[in-house]
Amino acid sequence: MVAVTGISHAYGINDVVNPPNATVAYIGDVVQNGLPIEMKKFSTRMTVSEVLAFYKHRWSDTSDKKENVPAYLEKQVGAWHILSKMEVQSSVVVQARKTDQGMTEGYISVTDTAQGGEPNRWTKEFPRMRGTQLLSNTESVDKGRNAYTLILYNEYSISQNRDYYRANMPSEGWQYTRSGEKSSTAMIYFKKGIWYCEIAFTKAVDGKTVIFANLVEENENG
Repeated sequence: MVAVTGISHAYGINDVVNPPNATVAYIGDVVQNGLPIEMKKFSTRMTVSEVLAFYKHRWSDTSDKKENVPAYLEKQVGAWHILSKMEVQSSVVVQARKTDQGMTEGYISVTDTAQGGEPNRWTKEFPRMRGTQLLSNTESVDKGRNAYTLILYNEYSISQNRDYYRANMPSEGWQYTRSGEKSSTAMIYFKKGIWYCEIAFTKAVDGKTVIFANLVEENENG
């Protein structure tokens, strides 16, 4: 079972301060990149820049005199702005993006780096073009069903990636069901036995293509 309970962190999710005046909901425990992770989701009227500035200020304390160690790392993947830092036996990540309604939504996560784990099956079995790199893999339970999300990226165009999966997934036993495009993102859907697979392709700011593959297992009740 991919759900994890009773996780004990040296630095836990409750140690991460929420953005001011934000609506926050605890999501639960999942497994990401083979490691236990706690997550909560937030929504706020603050801009993305204001949310990032809030955490940058809190995470820039160098009173421990470790000036040679970055207080945080910053990157952008598609619409997501991501800040991360290390604590004792834990990795803390804040990611945020602007919504169509002008709000900022995001996730705060704490990963227990002291507990190692095995990668899930899809990190090895999921098809990908030559040179594609895996950014992350997440295991969770979605409404009683096992769910896996892979985030990959490569140098190919959105259309090249879409055509690759349209041509190669059937040879892996996946049945094509439909495809479409929305807001500069291409999507394609497949089914394989009790598994459903949704793949989305979007262009990152560095010109690379980011691939989001969401695989969900149908439970016995359908």
